[in-house]
Amino acid sequence: MLTALTGADWELVKFYLSPIQSLLDDDRVTNIMVNRYDDIWADDLERGMYKTALAFADDAAVATLIEQISNALAQYFDPVKTPIINARLPDGSRVCATLPAATPAGCTLSIRLHRRHGLDLERLEQGGTINTAIKELLLEAVTRGDNLLVSGATNSGKTTLLNALSFAIPQRERIVVCEDVAEIKLNAPNVIQMEAQRHESEDTPSLTLASLLATSLRQRPDRIIVGEIREPDAAEVFFQALNTGHRGVYTTLHANDAGAALKRLVSLTMGRSTLPFKVIEVEYLHNLDLFLHMDYLEAGGVRRLTEICVVKAGQLKPLFLYDAIDDTWGSSGSGYMGSE
Repeated sequence: MLTALTGADWELVKFYLSPIQSLLDDDRVTNIMVNRYDDIWADDLERGMYKTALAFADDAAVATLIEQISNALAQYFDPVKTPIINARLPDGSRVCATLPAATPAGCTLSIRLHRRHGLDLERLEQGGTINTAIKELLLEAVTRGDNLLVSGATNSGKTTLLNALSFAIPQRERIVVCEDVAEIKLNAPNVIQMEAQRHESEDTPSLTLASLLATSLRQRPDRIIVGEIREPDAAEVFFQALNTGHRGVYTTLHANDAGAALKRLVSLTMGRSTLPFKVIEVEYLHNLDLFLHMDYLEAGGVRRLTEICVVKAGQLKPLFLYDAIDDTWGSSGSGYMGSE
């Protein structure tokens, strides 16, 4: 892992990363969290979050690693003036680090790993995130070109599910991806990946997710994938894509359940619309086929696709609901044939 880190500066970084090298080499691990030099945790879809037996030599070793990462990225480093470091490594992995000025108990380091090969639906089934019936339903939905929204809280596995769905997109199709932060990994030959940019200077206007979405509509996409909708402008352009006949449009949204996701999506859209709430619910959601809700279950430390709902007349109708007691899914018994 981190093979994209080349050059003398990165050789130093890799040297100081050696205490956690086994986690970097484990394809199942998605996040590494150093709470203290001797308190290191890992997270993956199959095992959940767990404490490891790994440790750095001392707090100074973690501080040196953070400094070397900053140096390799040519970022300003001062343990007092800049005690919080946010960075993206050349391979796409994201780093958030703090120094004792921000965390008096010692340095912390969080690495969200950008794996070159994401999990497909088969792997999600093997890991228990979905079952066979749900896998088949999702494969059919993606093949058919249904429009999908994936909701969930932070660290619930929204992006992982979106990645898995993308593996089922036919190879002949052209895909345009729009994200605030590049996280989606596609196994496809005809892809454009765009990333929003925020600028403080008035001379350099920000490149927003809404502007990326508007651009994507002019690039002859067969599929449009939106990393996460957070703002009214992006929600409005997302619905423009749906309501102008585009099929195979996917996005994610932060919410605690599918019903809350529906309300939040409509509320965001109202920020750029004069239509009443109920009209938006019915008219704007007419071309959105499935809501998929992901949950991270603290008790078991696992992630599950807990709700699969179809949109009918602005309302959510459950197709599958997860039972945490039995670790099984119940079906509503109603068939699903996609957009009609």
